[in-house]
Amino acid sequence: MTESAPVPEPPVTGVPEIDAALAAVRLDGPVAEHHAELSAAVEVLQQALRSPRS
Repeated sequence: MTESAPVPEPPVTGVPEIDAALAAVRLDGPVAEHHAELSAAVEVLQQALRSPRS
């Protein structure tokens, strides 16, 4: 039986909405299995870029 590599912690940006979205993305297994989490994270990133905080 082979051991899998440890899953890294998600990055921290300091923007709570982005950090929460990135934390919700599972970083294990094939990326194709995590479409919903990745889509949600991209939407949060797009919103943050459209309406940056001052």
